[in-house]
Amino acid sequence: MANNFDNQYRSRSDQRSKRRKTNLILNSLIVIVVVLIIVVASTIFYGGRNDEKNASAAKNKVSQHTKNNDKSTVTNNDNQDNTVTDESTTDDNKESNEEADDESQQGLESKDIVAEDSNEPNVKKSYTNPNWKSVGTEQTNGHQYSSDSNSIDWKEKEKALSYATGIPVDNMTIWYLSRNGSDNEVVGTITPKDQSKVYRVYLSWVDGQGWKPTKVLELKENDMR
Repeated sequence: MANNFDNQYRSRSDQRSKRRKTNLILNSLIVIVVVLIIVVASTIFYGGRNDEKNASAAKNKVSQHTKNNDKSTVTNNDNQDNTVTDESTTDDNKESNEEADDESQQGLESKDIVAEDSNEPNVKKSYTNPNWKSVGTEQTNGHQYSSDSNSIDWKEKEKALSYATGIPVDNMTIWYLSRNGSDNEVVGTITPKDQSKVYRVYLSWVDGQGWKPTKVLELKENDMR
């Protein structure tokens, strides 16, 4: 009788022990499953946030790149506009210089010319211009007066005669050109090659600046022919 009781007791103990082990294993598995669920959920959650951050960063990068390109385009356009403006300014300066050259070539037709009638027997009109300037010089060692038609001084006098009257040098005939009291004052009689006009031109030397017209007389006839 005692042996049967012991056997039953042991059998129950074994069953309880097996149940505890089974429960322990199940609880362990449950814990593991819960941990895995938490890990997976965290991975999905934080991974999604990282993806959003990466996407946002990529979007910002693209936006910044677009802005930089827009700025670059605007800068290039501004540079092009500046280039056009600079070219326009250069063209305006060129036109102004050409106009000044044209005005200087007008000679007696210049708007600054002051014309007066003359009582001299062979003079039609007398012309002066308060804005006449010296024509410049290449003479570096002071003024060297010369009557040689190939000299620098003679060429500069031709330039001043042309400047005063508007007759181009290559269309000019010089009938007389000589001192008028000193090396720094000269008078010349010139005509265009067709001799349609005849002028007596007075020039004065300005140190470092060259010959400057002071007066032009339009003659009735060429008294130096």
